[in-house]
Amino acid sequence: MVTTQDMANAITHPVLPPSQLFDILPALHEILARLDHTPSTAEITRDSDGDNDLGTAYTGVQPLDPKDLPTAIAPLKSQIRKGLRELLNLPDMDRSIADQDEEIQQLETKISQQQAVLMGLAKEKMGS
Repeated sequence: MVTTQDMANAITHPVLPPSQLFDILPALHEILARLDHTPSTAEITRDSDGDNDLGTAYTGVQPLDPKDLPTAIAPLKSQIRKGLRELLNLPDMDRSIADQDEEIQQLETKISQQQAVLMGLAKEKMGS
């Protein structure tokens, strides 16, 4: 007899890429903060009032000259490309929404049929 545990073990799940691969916002924010890292007088006054500007939260970073931006952004672009490649390797990424909706409809039909069979079995058991 096949148990639920056996069925669960038979289902294979794809190996997902590490979540750190898609965590690009902190690195992007740091690069953008480095582009305009020199605070103006108004920003210094606003920061002393307790309303912190996120751009000046990176202390000790070297200002980034705009001409050096392509070099600074290269590792981040590489990370984004790698993430895209990983996503394309996942199963069913090429399926359209219509294909998925069709499969969902088929599965829902199958579930309702199985529920009807179970209800019939339950009625037979109660009638016996």
